[in-house]
Amino acid sequence: MRKLLQKAFINTKSGLFFIVSDVLAVVTVISIISLILETVPALSDYASIFIFIEWCAVVIFSIEYLARLYLAKPWHHYSFSFFGIVDLVAIAPTLLGLGNLTFLKSARIVRIMRLLRLLRLAKISRTRLKDPDESLGVFTLNIAIYVVLLISALLVFGTVLYVIESSTAVFSSIPSGMWWSFKVFVGSIPVDAPLTALGSFVYVAARFVGLILLGVLLGVVGNILKQTLFSKTSSKR
Repeated sequence: MRKLLQKAFINTKSGLFFIVSDVLAVVTVISIISLILETVPALSDYASIFIFIEWCAVVIFSIEYLARLYLAKPWHHYSFSFFGIVDLVAIAPTLLGLGNLTFLKSARIVRIMRLLRLLRLAKISRTRLKDPDESLGVFTLNIAIYVVLLISALLVFGTVLYVIESSTAVFSSIPSGMWWSFKVFVGSIPVDAPLTALGSFVYVAARFVGLILLGVLLGVVGNILKQTLFSKTSSKR
């Protein structure tokens, strides 16, 4: 059993590892989308579907959490690690019946960062590539990382605004908060100012994060252009 779990969750050279990672990634994405749509008042008739998706995801995440806890030596190396805490926070509110802690369950977005296997892919991106197909793979990777960062930031700010400014029509749901955050990130689109002092702080933080994301985007584009030009130069030689 231990060897099978190691292949599924630890051994990155095992085919089972990638299958399990892909399944967990899909479940994570579905649970996040369900979590977001659950806050939309117009979709209240589908509450039973959202609850079903939530519990299916929690059962799967719980099995994964217990498996990683079983494989860790000693166990507290995982349970008190960053991702161990994130994994626990992602399932604890539902297991404890604390359905109103939406902002804690939204921590599942962080799981996607791990499921991208950034360590493995970052190693590829540092390699001097000569094969155009490999360059295309790095291009896709860089875009995927940026998209995940953007969606993560939108979800975090959208959830925070939904929690602290829920009395305002602009932030009546997580999607509306995410849309407001996106307009703040862009910077040139006028937005409604939050009513609370904490909301004003979130607004300033969103502006700052928007500048960071712009810098990341410029870095990604620059890295892609650099790799493409280097690949063409090397092929001519």
